Amino acid sequence: LLVDEVTSSHVHVHSSKDQSSREKIPYSHIIWATGAEAHDLSWSLNKQCGLEVSETRGWIQVNSYLQSLSHPYIFAAGDCCEIVNDNKKSPPKAGVYAVRSGPILIENLTRFVGASKCAQELVPYHPQDDFLKLLMCGDGTALGFRFGIPLYGKWVWKLKDFIDVMFMDLFDVNKLPKLDEKKDEYDTAQYDASIERPPPLAADDAAKLLLRTDDDVDFHRAWDVLRDMMADDKYKNEVLDIARLSVDNQLSEII
Repeated sequence: LLVDEVTSSHVHVHSSKDQSSREKIPYSHIIWATGAEAHDLSWSLNKQCGLEVSETRGWIQVNSYLQSLSHPYIFAAGDCCEIVNDNKKSPPKAGVYAVRSGPILIENLTRFVGASKCAQELVPYHPQDDFLKLLMCGDGTALGFRFGIPLYGKWVWKLKDFIDVMFMDLFDVNKLPKLDEKKDEYDTAQYDASIERPPPLAADDAAKLLLRTDDDVDFHRAWDVLRDMMADDKYKNEVLDIARLSVDNQLSEII
């Protein structure tokens, strides 16, 4: 079914096989979920010069250096590409992977064209295993999911807004870093790498904080906990064990 229109009460759709077959589907809540699609340029380059793309979806196939498997002078990152790695599956189509592959992309482009002292020594991109998923609820709250822990509340909305604004600030001309012509290298650090964090909370306190849904949660502190868990597997597992036990206890009380 293809969507024609969404009103306040119905989704208007028609069949992809029969344009005359139309239907109105009533709803109380709707989630507009879309997926990524390969650009026409990928298919065009595949036909014109043999650029290697995935057979069914048309993703530009690249190695761990974000370099085309068939044309080493072509690089691709983000949703348009598929990283071919014998050991790991290519990451899902999510903005976090596009953003974090950016510094690697610019580094490898400059190295490949010889604009760096380290020419030809390309840098591999290591995508993270998972990422923070956030969904606005439309009422000032948001749902989140990380490390298998469900997150909910106003603090989750504030966290998403903070992360989005922080990223968009990168495009503010007044906030761009000054170019040091004496240096031969770009600053390829991740955009949030410079954010300092206080010492980690105790695992018990960290788990309790992430599971809170009240309006008094400090989203900065909750984000610190999530980042500390990313940085330390032992700490992450300790927090997860306590959080899961707490969730299990809550479920058993309901049942």
